[in-house]
Amino acid sequence: VSCERHQVQYKSGQDLGLDMHTDDSDVTFNICLGRNFSGAALTICGDSRSPTHRQFFKNYEHVRGRALVHLGARRHGADDISAGERNNLIVWNSNSKYRSSTGYINTQPYLKEEGPPDPRCLSYTHDRDFAQFLDYPPGKEAYRGRGWCPPPFACYDSMSPVLRGDKQEL
Repeated sequence: VSCERHQVQYKSGQDLGLDMHTDDSDVTFNICLGRNFSGAALTICGDSRSPTHRQFFKNYEHVRGRALVHLGARRHGADDISAGERNNLIVWNSNSKYRSSTGYINTQPYLKEEGPPDPRCLSYTHDRDFAQFLDYPPGKEAYRGRGWCPPPFACYDSMSPVLRGDKQEL
């Protein structure tokens, strides 16, 4: 078993939030160390490679002194902080025995998405269809056209043929 630690800070007018992502961990501990803040909830979506990967699951409001424990493969992102400063200790835990097993999530097939994503679960850095649902945040337009998710074989039925990779963009 190994662990890696990160301290993150969200501050009004500086680092506001964090785009949707999964962690390079098997289990993540997200511990709120505090400060005075409002906003900056954690939006939690589906598990990586599942049909509900980009579907909304829950909003978690951080409370000083409490920890949220979740699978690293669970898609999540920190909403923008609206005031103050929030500090968190993030601990990624990995198990080499699990990672070498057939049950390890990253050895599982990427299943077809059941439908269009919930806009709350979209990632401007990872999702090919981001711009079909939301405008890119200021300063993040360079990510347009760079997304990989979902892979072409896992696209939902109503996804644009151009975004699915079926047709070349004109």
